[in-house]
Amino acid sequence: MKKRFVPLFMLAASSLAAQVTGRISGSVTDASGAAVPGADVSLSLAGGRAAILKTSTTAQGLFNFSGVRAENYTLTVEAKGFVTYNLRPVKVDPARETPVPAIKLDIASVTTTIDVTGGAQNVQTANAEISNTVTNEQVRLLPVVDRYVLDLIQTQAGVSNGRGPTVINGLRTTYSNVSLDGINIQDNFLRENGLDYVPNLLQIDQIAEVTVSTSNTNAAAGGGASQVNFVSRSGTNEFHGSALYYNRNNAVAAGDWFDNKDGIKKAFLNLNTFGGSLGGPVKKDKLLFYVNYEAIRRRENASQDTTILTEDARKGIYTYRDTQNAVRKVNILGAMGVRVDPVIQQLLTQVPGADRINNFRSGDSLPNLLRNTAGYSFAANSNRTRDHATGKLDYNHSPKHVFAGSFFWNRDKVDRPDAGVDYAVVPKVFNDDISKLLSVSWRWTPAATLTNELRGGFNLAPGVFETTEKFGSFLISGTAFTNPVNDFRRQGRYTNTYVLQDNASYSRGKHNVQFGFHAQFVHASPFDEDGITPVYGLGVGTGQDGLTTQEMPGARAADIAGANGLLATLGGLIDAYSQTYNVTTRTSGFVNGASNRRRFAYNNYAGYAQDTWKAARGVSVNLGVRYDYYGRVDERDGLALLPVVKNNNPIATLLSDSTLDFAGKAAGRPFYGKDLNNFAPNGGLAWDVFGNGKTALRAGYSINFVDDNAIATIMNSASTNRGLSADVTREGLSCRVSAPCKIPVPKFQVPRKFSDNFAEDRTSAFGLPDPGLRTPYVQQFSLGIQQEIKGLIVEARYVGNHATKQLRAFDYNQIVISENGFLADFKRAKNNGDLARRVSAAGVFDPRFNTNIPGSQRLTVFPLLELGGLLTNSTVRNLIDQNQVGQLAYIYQVNELNGDVDFFRNQFANGTNMVTNFSNSTYNSLQVEVRRRMGKALQFQGNYTFSKVLSDAAGDAQLRFEPFLDINNAKIERARAPFDLRHAIKGNAVYLLPIGKGTRINYRPLERLLTGWSTSGILIWQSGTPFSILSGRGTLNRGSRSGVNTAITNLVGAQLDAVVGFRMTGDGPTMIDAKAIRTDGRGVAGDGQAPFAGQAFFNPGAGELGSLQRRLFSGPWAFSWDMGLQKSTRITERQSLEIRAEASNLPNHPAFLAGDSNINSTKFGVIGSTFSGRRQIQFGAYYRF
Repeated sequence: MKKRFVPLFMLAASSLAAQVTGRISGSVTDASGAAVPGADVSLSLAGGRAAILKTSTTAQGLFNFSGVRAENYTLTVEAKGFVTYNLRPVKVDPARETPVPAIKLDIASVTTTIDVTGGAQNVQTANAEISNTVTNEQVRLLPVVDRYVLDLIQTQAGVSNGRGPTVINGLRTTYSNVSLDGINIQDNFLRENGLDYVPNLLQIDQIAEVTVSTSNTNAAAGGGASQVNFVSRSGTNEFHGSALYYNRNNAVAAGDWFDNKDGIKKAFLNLNTFGGSLGGPVKKDKLLFYVNYEAIRRRENASQDTTILTEDARKGIYTYRDTQNAVRKVNILGAMGVRVDPVIQQLLTQVPGADRINNFRSGDSLPNLLRNTAGYSFAANSNRTRDHATGKLDYNHSPKHVFAGSFFWNRDKVDRPDAGVDYAVVPKVFNDDISKLLSVSWRWTPAATLTNELRGGFNLAPGVFETTEKFGSFLISGTAFTNPVNDFRRQGRYTNTYVLQDNASYSRGKHNVQFGFHAQFVHASPFDEDGITPVYGLGVGTGQDGLTTQEMPGARAADIAGANGLLATLGGLIDAYSQTYNVTTRTSGFVNGASNRRRFAYNNYAGYAQDTWKAARGVSVNLGVRYDYYGRVDERDGLALLPVVKNNNPIATLLSDSTLDFAGKAAGRPFYGKDLNNFAPNGGLAWDVFGNGKTALRAGYSINFVDDNAIATIMNSASTNRGLSADVTREGLSCRVSAPCKIPVPKFQVPRKFSDNFAEDRTSAFGLPDPGLRTPYVQQFSLGIQQEIKGLIVEARYVGNHATKQLRAFDYNQIVISENGFLADFKRAKNNGDLARRVSAAGVFDPRFNTNIPGSQRLTVFPLLELGGLLTNSTVRNLIDQNQVGQLAYIYQVNELNGDVDFFRNQFANGTNMVTNFSNSTYNSLQVEVRRRMGKALQFQGNYTFSKVLSDAAGDAQLRFEPFLDINNAKIERARAPFDLRHAIKGNAVYLLPIGKGTRINYRPLERLLTGWSTSGILIWQSGTPFSILSGRGTLNRGSRSGVNTAITNLVGAQLDAVVGFRMTGDGPTMIDAKAIRTDGRGVAGDGQAPFAGQAFFNPGAGELGSLQRRLFSGPWAFSWDMGLQKSTRITERQSLEIRAEASNLPNHPAFLAGDSNINSTKFGVIGSTFSGRRQIQFGAYYRF
């Protein structure tokens, strides 16, 4: 039984999450080219004496190493009767295969060993994967401001960043898998910005290399259509260490372009980074260690604006100007017989006195008249404190058994002055998150042709807002001054990811087969304490006696309201209360003081097999298949409400008065069905065209199943259905803060009907995941050629993909305006209003039927509405004048003014939203790349990408909710994706300057000064991001569903190009010709007015949509150039000092970022942000030994 257990356990895990190790493949022949079978092949570390890995060649002379740690090795080949062959260094990259050129052995003679110095990169002749490694030299030497290593992936072809999160090959960000030492490190609760942020906040000295695989990874890689694999640093056979210090501050930084334009000074900033590393052997070739610690101390301030009382106001004396402009003072407490409430009196002791007034940006006072309130501004801390600790052990027990373990600990403490305003210099709200990652592995080689690597670990990544506020039994809102009690409550999430994976590799003949199984478990526990403490709102309402002009002679209405506000504040007069109640279990009912907490699980399993077949000399064929089972998102305790699907028809369920009941595995009703048929084939061909390892033709096709932000998307659908939390509110109260009214516990009712929620709130929406929801997948295809030219690898390739069954949530309960006759009647009302305006001396728009106006028509639907549709109401008239028929219908419905006219298909719901597999996207690109690994002095990588991304969803909404503009016309959804960039040119380089010792340019007295200089840089030059010209009006659907409703234009082609394009004006950058902008800044004439001269855009009419395609236009090109300068000086043979200066956006060239522009905005066409940010400079020093 014991003998069977080990291999079964080996196959119990695989590499969906990531491959952290690399592979080596090659062949051994004799001088005639005949295969040498049975040759011993081994790998040893630099400076090592013993082999740490061994294998032997097959009958065809082929050999493979898998599960090889990323490092430089010496490869040794030994065969009886032949000279021993040593090749060094052989560079192994993480998650990539290194093909070694064919090794030819000479017949043994006097010479017993041949040493060959390699190091030059080779073309990829082993597979069709599109991947590149950001090498250790790049990681160490490229300029990265603040040392955040994730930024380096931006240097790679196919990786793009524009108006939203970073994406790879035009796919949603969530389709990329990011790992560290084989453990997923993304925020797996909210994956939307997973290529820009990871909770572990990796720093430069924690990482050795990173491999970015953008397309057609082999079947062993899953969890995404692209892979970003970070590998931690390891110890070597020699002791090495370092100490570092960096500083970045605003004294040497440039100001933000828009701040400079507006005369805003740079804020204070001082950022210090310090730490050190140590690595080496505990026992050479056997036990190696690496440890690192880095601390980051960012110190800056944030201006806080508060409102405080004047001295008279504290005493209850209200100051105002009467209608005759005379200043009056009234003791409002005495006038109303009210005393200062003792609770308020205690609260006032925490409010700065009137002597702290320092501005009049808030409050009702003026510099020449101190009335009742004024401003007090101060600088609060906005600091960030980070600590990073890393430890790693590599134990080479024998060539058969290799063990490794790494642990990463980081703390991120952030002041949050933006979370509520009070008077604290040290903000009461803060983040204090400690992330922990563990990765352990065991590589076992039971036979020369069989290798297995087992890996497991976890990443524990909280994201929590903490507070030091001491909350009492209730909170107070509505004070006339800024409340010293910060009401921001504790909230956040704990996201834990656990991984178990295994890669096995077996070689036989011309075949190398990889196989394995994977399991990843994500547990996400979001919580929120907002609203759980009673909140009493101060005010003078129907339950309190208030001041009138009798007590305040000659006072204006605004002053009456202000005086009553001060009266309610000082007297502690309660007008309203509110409290949120939550459940803790399915049977608990509503519990006073309980937080809203959920415990989601999302478990994934996969198995794979892949064969690399050396079909002929120089030809490698890769064939594989992967099976992915993405489990259903589940809530552990069944604390979710979902509609009970009727007759297996989810749409009919959402459009009727359906029942909400508990859902989830614990409730015996999973959120949606299982998806069990996710087989993903993978195939590729690599051909060494001339057999010399210098030219490779490669083609590949693969399918990848992906996580489309599943947890957050499904959670949003479930949390839309109210019933597990309840807000108890009431107005018109007559109690006081010192004796507050009691808030009743609401009745708990589940199951419940849609109509129950709608009766409580007519804006109630309902959500449902499609019961047949499927896992999205991506088809990828590539064809390219690589050529080695004098140490350079040049590659041109076509890369494309097609994403299918992408998640999108949308609303089936679209506003009804046609079949009920409302659209036709609305047009009649609009016509009536236009006619009335023409004959009215004052130009009044009146949509009512008027027999005295020729052409005015009798209305047929409006009379059926409550109060005849309120056609004298200014809001109603404006909406009719603006052709916003959809928005007007919505207002009638939610305010119970619809009478007998139905504007919703479901009369018991505002929105009926379903998460479905609606969306698809396509990406096509030409990618050209040139790269050179570090030689004597230069490392270089440059690439150009020409691409196009089309999709029927923007794909950048965090919760995947994108309602249709018109559900009956889904074709209009297809457009350029927000991250579609037509052109991208990138380059990065490290250059050791040829001056000083050992070069022609040297002067011995200054040799130490001249030697050791190097420079590095990163350049990105890309076309502008797409944007839309919008109307944003609810001319067909309601306003909240019409944000992407575009404008109408009669211009075409060159005419449109002449109007839309980048321009710099005296007021700043804009994308619209001044002739197409009205004097008030809008791009359209006022409603009912004739078009102005040069007007190019118009609002759609009633029942119509804009004619412009979404994201039709592109903003200005963006240019960014980061640069570094380093000087390394030897102190002794083994010690050196390195001084560095690094700058982002060195030329300080503003790359403007154009967003969507609304023709009805007074800022139409105006650009208000930049792509690359201002120039920032950091200085650093390393001591190395």
